[in-house]
Amino acid sequence: MAAQSDQVFETTDYEGTPVVLSRATWDAKAGKDEPGTHPEVRDYLEDVRVAVEFPDLVFQSTRDERLRIFYRLGAGRGDFAGKHVVVVVKYVQEATGRRGYAGTVYLSRAVYSRGVQLWPRTKDGPH
Repeated sequence: MAAQSDQVFETTDYEGTPVVLSRATWDAKAGKDEPGTHPEVRDYLEDVRVAVEFPDLVFQSTRDERLRIFYRLGAGRGDFAGKHVVVVVKYVQEATGRRGYAGTVYLSRAVYSRGVQLWPRTKDGPH
């Protein structure tokens, strides 16, 4: 029997930075029906990838400068119609360069808007 990959996917974000969603994170966030998990995102794996690669919105976190919040707007289906797929990515500098790690994935009705909007760029965002 082949060993299961410890990555669900590795892709690049809208700036070309590698981003990984680990098997451990996906299983912890979407794989269990326990408090603190988000089993409703199980059917949204492709939307999670698209939210990172081609986000509708990206905000800088106000809690941690290493975190960015990615949105795929209105991606919810069925009972979750109208909700947004949200992916929180933590960026770290490694020996091979900058890399992002998806740490949280969930569905939300609201858009986090307290941080600086990074994408699409606005006149107030970084240039």
